[in-house]
This record gives sequence, structure tokens and C-alpha cells, in this order.
Amino acid sequence: MPEDEQDNRLSLFTSEPVRPGSDIPVFYQSQESKPNNWIGLHREGENDFCAFAHAPGSVGVATFSGSSFDRRGGVGPGNYQLYLYEGSGRTVLAGPVALRLTSAPYFLVDSLTAANVLAGRECRVALRGLLEAFGQEVTFAKVRGDFWLEVTGDGTVVGVAPESAAGRYGLITVAARARASGERTTVTVRVPVRSEHGPLVEELRVATWNLWYDATQVWAAKAKVLRMVAEQNLDVVAMQEVRREYGTVKELAERLGWYFQEHPGAKDVGVMSRYPIDEGRSGHGPEFLRSAVSVDDLLVHVCCVHLDYHSYGPFKAPEGTRRFTAAVQQEEKRSRRAAEMRDQILAEIAPQLDAAHRSPVIVLGDFNCPSHLDWTSEVVSAPVNWPATLLLEEAGLQDSYRVAHPDPGAHPGLTWSPAQPWDETYLDPARVEPQDRVDFIFHKGDRLRVADSVTYVAGQPAPAEDHPQWKKSSSCPAPLWWYNAWPSDHAAVVTTYRVDR
Repeated sequence: MPEDEQDNRLSLFTSEPVRPGSDIPVFYQSQESKPNNWIGLHREGENDFCAFAHAPGSVGVATFSGSSFDRRGGVGPGNYQLYLYEGSGRTVLAGPVALRLTSAPYFLVDSLTAANVLAGRECRVALRGLLEAFGQEVTFAKVRGDFWLEVTGDGTVVGVAPESAAGRYGLITVAARARASGERTTVTVRVPVRSEHGPLVEELRVATWNLWYDATQVWAAKAKVLRMVAEQNLDVVAMQEVRREYGTVKELAERLGWYFQEHPGAKDVGVMSRYPIDEGRSGHGPEFLRSAVSVDDLLVHVCCVHLDYHSYGPFKAPEGTRRFTAAVQQEEKRSRRAAEMRDQILAEIAPQLDAAHRSPVIVLGDFNCPSHLDWTSEVVSAPVNWPATLLLEEAGLQDSYRVAHPDPGAHPGLTWSPAQPWDETYLDPARVEPQDRVDFIFHKGDRLRVADSVTYVAGQPAPAEDHPQWKKSSSCPAPLWWYNAWPSDHAAVVTTYRVDR
């Protein structure tokens, strides 16, 4: 290798201005490959780093999040320096590299697709909730776009589509400008237009997502939730670990300009939808929230659940297997999941299930147990496999992910957990956390057909359990997962349904 290629090097791996909230890619090269080399991000003039990233191997690209943690609450606008350090110490291999994070306002996404609109009806798309302005006063203006689309002073795209626009997208690019500095950012909005004679939608994208204690465990988690919802062009999102007292569902929905429902009691579930929710035809029980989502002439009952988390059966399975053994069976009997599903959910929504041929029913959420479709059984007495999913199947509901991906070997669909690879809380001795599919979207009703179903995670989440290698220290005051681009410890499940008339 030529001598100049053996140098220790560090540089930004982008020519674009770097702003808070965006990824900061950093190229590194070291003469000696060491697994513990790392890059420190320092505020200008400060010895202590405010964020770090591992730099294993002799060459690579490490990525900082522009919303990474520091002792002051976040990496915000300002001047910074990057250093490449050797091993676990502070021997400088390369740097400093100067870095400035701009305070220019920015939208969480560069573009988004709005809800479908019928020609002749008004569309409204809220943008302010997707803007980070760092407390600055901003103005909104149309940059370019279709004549029938405009933006209001509060950042809402409005317009009535002509029939001539049916079958295509309306387009508008909107600028948000900081009044004091003049710095600006833009976002492009696509508005799908349908004929005034309908149908309004041909597809419906539905997601279930556990938000990990009201989106509080990762820095800027709510912004990351909003970014995922917008980027994935979701129509309905059912959420777990969201409590009404904290107003998480309300805040997210209002920033999107969506409709929402929170469980009125203690259950930690909620639903938000870009299409109206008919509260008069919705309902709830102690263990579920049922939101009647109205998509023009289609009414869909979205039933969000979060089953008992106690007595997690996979801990009792032979390590590395998915075998429903007698030990797993006994552990499952100790939980309330089967009773919740049978007596407090399915029994309560029986009228809606009976009418699912007219108004489809979707039961979705965090079940805190795997599926009988994924495990083999070694017992003959009840329950012979995971009862929660068996009960749904017996009630005529289909597991949308397994409809799309029948082979669990080829498509395991793991949702628990992208951030929990190790367990020392419930397992003694501590060991690898069993990875499995515990988040589901089930449906009943001929008007919904599965087009596709995926599990989704953004980035490569750092682990959230206290394995000795990952523990906090005085030099690293934040847990590693605080930096994650993905704001949850569950993967989301997203199912695309085709809507039949």
C-alpha cells in the first residue's frame, strides 16, 4: 500500500451544508485497525465531547445524527470539531475537522404525499408541524406548483382540485423563510387527485408501532416518528405505549393535521388517521380502542391492542429455537393474553366482526407474544400454540404479514427487537434476547386484500440493554440508544391493503 494511503485521516463525507436533524457522515482512515477506535464530536473550544461514534476497522464512514445527545440536551446550531481517537483512550489520531451546524429552518422531510382528495373538494395539508425553526419566526410562500394549490400564512397547503386534475398528482413546492436571517428551506407536496365520482382510495397503508414510553427514550424521537410517518406515506397508525396523560397521540396528530383518538381510560393505546374518525361509531373497552375510520364510503374499524407483557414465553423455549414446549405452554398460561383476546377484545367487537363484509375490521398492536404460524408445537393440551393469534384466526381474521409472506423461515418478520439484543432484566443469567415477531396487523372483511406487508426500521439502532460493553460511563453520559435514528425498541409493521368496492 502506498505510504500516503496509510495516513490517519478524518473528513466530512458530504459537500452539503450540515444542519441539526440531518445525518452527519464522517470518513475515517487509520494506520492500525482497532475495534475500539472512535470519533468525538466537540463543541468548539471544549475538551469534553458531546457525541461520539465508533470507527472500527482501518477505513469506513461513521454517521452522527444531527440530533445526537449531549449534556445540554442536543447537538444544535453552532461550531464543532471532530477528532479520531485511538482505542478507548483519548490519543488523537486525526483532527480537528471543523464543522458548523446551521440554524436555518428545515422540514423533517424533503417531500411528502398528502391524503387523496376528490376533484371538487378542498384539500388541507398542514406543514408547520413538520418544520424545525429553532424558535425563529418564519413566513411561508409558494415557490412553484399547480394553479389550484396555495399555502396560507400558517403553513397549510389548501386548494380545490379541478376535475381535469383527476388521476394525477397536484404539486406544490413551499418555502419557509426565517424572518430575521432570511434563510429558507423548501418541501414539495404531492396531492393525489381522484375523480369526483370516486373511489377516493384504491389502497390503504396501515401501521402498528410501539412508541417506547411515549417516544421519550431517543433524542428528538417525536420528530423521528413524524419523519417515518411522512416518508412511508401512511394512512392509519395504531400506537402502543402511549398514554393519554402525556398527550403523545394528540401532539403527533396535530402536528400532522390528522385525526386521532386516545384511549379514554388507562390503556396505553391510540390511533391517528389522515382520514376522518367517526367518534359516534367508534368504541373502546378496558383492553382496546376501536376507531371507526371513514374513507369516503368505506368504514374501517381499527382495533388497537396492547396485550399483557408478563410471563413472556420465548424465555422458556430452548435457546435459539421456536418450539412451543410444555415449559413455554405453562409460562403462557400464567399470562392474561388469551383471556384478554378472547373475553375483553373479540367478545366486545363481535358485532363489528359479524358485519366485516360491509365494514372491514383490523385488529393490530403489540401482542407481547409470537404467532402460532411461526412456531412448531410439541404439546397436545390447550393451548397447543400461541393462543392470542390462534383466537384471531378462529374468529376469521387473517395475519396480513403471513398472507404476504407465508414462509416464516424465509421471512421471519422480526419486530422484537431492533434495540434489545441482550437481556439482563428478565433473564438470569443474562443472555441474548430471543428475537421474534410480536407486533401484528390482522384483518377481516373481503373489501380489504393484502397487497404487501413489511416490518420497518430506519438505520441501525444501538442496543438498549445494559450489556457491560454498552454501559454508560463518565465519558459517555448517555446510553448508546439515545443516538438512534429509530425512535423505538420495536420495529413497525406496515401493511398495504387494496380496497375493493
